[in-house]
Amino acid sequence: MCVDDPGQLGQLFAERANAGDLEGMLALYEQDATFIGPDGASASGRDAIRERLAGLLAMHPGITATSSQVVVAGDVALMSGRWRMTLGANESETAEFDGASTEIARRQPDGGWLYLIDNPAAIWPR
Repeated sequence: MCVDDPGQLGQLFAERANAGDLEGMLALYEQDATFIGPDGASASGRDAIRERLAGLLAMHPGITATSSQVVVAGDVALMSGRWRMTLGANESETAEFDGASTEIARRQPDGGWLYLIDNPAAIWPR
């Protein structure tokens, strides 16, 4: 699937995370992308990002994108957004977080957009 609008990446990430679709989430990243986790540690490359995203999915997240902003300059997009996440969705005990993210995406040769840097690390417990 080609993502024609970089502003769609956050919503697609949420949909795929909510569905437990690890490979679908990973497909939103460039091969050498960097993901910065909530602990501040960076994971570079799809294999390292896969490990971080698998850890997220193990917590059964429910993610809702609540707002976003996109600025495009040529083949690069700077995105920021706010989101709400429930961990342990569909379980008896849950934890809820509100967060803000900053991402950079790059237009690919096919015209689609993929994450180059994903920093969803600014979270606050509710």
